[in-house]
Order: sequence, then C-alpha cells, then structure tokens
Amino acid sequence: MGVTVKSSVNIGLKTGYSVLVTVAAGFVGIHISAALRCRGDYVLGLYNFNSYYDPALKRARQHVWKKSGIFIVEGDIKDTGLLNKLFEAKYPFRKKIERILYAATKKVGEEIAHTYNHIYVLSLTGLRFFTVYGQWGRPDMAYFFFAKDILKRKPIPIFESSNHGTVAHDFTFIDDVVKGCLGALDATEKSIGSGGKKKRGGSV
Repeated sequence: MGVTVKSSVNIGLKTGYSVLVTVAAGFVGIHISAALRCRGDYVLGLYNFNSYYDPALKRARQHVWKKSGIFIVEGDIKDTGLLNKLFEAKYPFRKKIERILYAATKKVGEEIAHTYNHIYVLSLTGLRFFTVYGQWGRPDMAYFFFAKDILKRKPIPIFESSNHGTVAHDFTFIDDVVKGCLGALDATEKSIGSGGKKKRGGSV
C-alpha cells in the first residue's frame, strides 16, 4: 500500500480506539483513516460516494485500504438508522449542554483559565465541589432539609429525572474537599498544560 505517516501524527497508543471516520473515502478522510490504522486504532469509515468529483477514485481508495483493515460503509451521515446500526446504540454521541447558568459560568471560567495558562504560562488549577457536607455546613443544603423533615416526621420529596427515572446524587465530605484543595496547591509547582513551564506561583 505504501502508506507513509509522519512521526508527528503517529502517536502510538498502547490500546487502540475504535474510530468512526466520516467522509472516509475522501482525500483527507482516507489519509486520516490510514494514520489512525497505522498507529493501532480500529477504523470504520462512512461515505456517500457523491459525484462532486469522479466516484471511481473514491471506490479505488475503498478497495485498496480495505486490505489494510479500513472498512468503508456506503451511506449518509444523516441516515440515523444506519448510524444506530454502526454504533449499536440509540445515541452514538451526546453534546454536553450546560442547562444551569451556574454550571455554565464554571465552564466559561475553566476555558478562560485554560487560555491564560497557554498565553501567560500561568499554573492554574480549577476545582468543582459537588454538594459538600459536614460539620459547620450550610443550612440551605438538601441534607439539612431532609434531616429536619425526618425529625418532624414529614415526608421527604423524591426527585425524578425528565424521563421519570430514578436519580442518584453524590455528596462530598468536607475533609475530602480540604484534602483535595491542599493537594492541588502542593501540585502547582508543575504546570502540565503549558509543558511544565510557569513564570510564577500557581493559583487554585
């Protein structure tokens, strides 16, 4: 086949991914597929073999690379039935959507910190605390309400998901949060995101 992959893209994973490559028989798509296969990933291609340019060339790519373990399925990415078969799942992927404004502000803050890390070589660590409980806790938290209702022999509200399923909720003990904060602070001497380089002390 004579496929040449530059060392800069030949990452060499210990365990290969299973990758669905769209437009796999196209010019760029087939080279990406070849690079993935050369580094040890499993590749499944998808292409509609349109007539934007000669489909015979695309068929030739499909035929040649099949010998190297790259299988290209003829179909359209808009065909949800085909995608369901390829992924063997109802939802092959899901885009993360922040439905709560508070959570959205946390995400934006992390993106800004990431940018500052690369521009100014700052060591920044962001931590998200999920429902912290423990001594000297906040009285507006759910576990306080639940405890009060139990003491007053009142029913505790049971929450459901949007599809009427059960909901599980995690709590974080205050001592664990403190340990995590101190650990993050102690690790600020090393800035992974900027290649191990930093100009000044880190921030948590």
